[in-house]
Amino acid sequence: MNSGPKLRALFPGQGSQTPGMGKALAAAYPEAAACFDEASDALGLDLRALCWDAAPTVLAETQNAQPALLTAAVATWRVLEQRGVRLTATAGHSVGAAAALVAAGSLPFGRAVRLIRLRGELMAGAPGEGGMCAVVAAGADRASALAAVERHGLDVAADNSPRQFVAAGELTAVRALAAELGARVKLLDVSHAFHSRLMAPAAERWAEAVADTRLADAAVPVGLVTTGSFATGAEDLAKDLTAALCAPVCWQDLMTELAGRGDAPIAALGPAQALVSLARHFPDRPQLTLVNTPTSLEAFVRRLEAEDR
Repeated sequence: MNSGPKLRALFPGQGSQTPGMGKALAAAYPEAAACFDEASDALGLDLRALCWDAAPTVLAETQNAQPALLTAAVATWRVLEQRGVRLTATAGHSVGAAAALVAAGSLPFGRAVRLIRLRGELMAGAPGEGGMCAVVAAGADRASALAAVERHGLDVAADNSPRQFVAAGELTAVRALAAELGARVKLLDVSHAFHSRLMAPAAERWAEAVADTRLADAAVPVGLVTTGSFATGAEDLAKDLTAALCAPVCWQDLMTELAGRGDAPIAALGPAQALVSLARHFPDRPQLTLVNTPTSLEAFVRRLEAEDR
């Protein structure tokens, strides 16, 4: 992986799914089309129909959204890989971590799709009525908002940037937090409180599934979403994937760490506009290129090739 233009790749998490995602790429590139076929075969489910034709509410169901996002993201990476692009580091937000593992060679794609479908089913089947909300706050306002999260008995599910985090827990408590903080809060359209203690009933089965999957060492550093650091060892990667079911996503730390890992361009692959938007919250405003269509991909490859000369 030492020749060709270099890239630091980021992959999106749940909530980024968009009807039609990956369709144009699959029509333009055989490698992308093959990803949808491989995912469909692995699950016994038509991923093309799910991503391109299903109602938005069906696509948004956790057990559907997670393997669909994984497939669309990996399809984008596979096209870049076929064009000679090489990774120097990679990370994914929440379920996007599985795409990062695939791209880094730690997890075969077919196994990843089956594992992530199970993850979605386990998360969707967790008991209780949970909720999540995004909170926009910085500086002293952030400290005050975090104190309110603790006061309402909620968990921080994702520390996304210096200006935004996500809280999760019992739905009544999430609504109470939203009422207290007002305009700074956006309730998220989710069925459960992901990355919180309410996922604990699914943790044992998830840990068994990750252990059975047997990750390999990664070829490049992969972001650990629960620690905000990077690693290549299979044991560290599996531990992080297991813990992430209940633990918060340390995206702010990952982005800060990634910024210091070389000078290769950073791209957000697949339906990852949210990751590009979050990058604008950081003081140094790292430049993320969104690559999710044939036009954006071709432009990005031309840029990489020009910079590699």
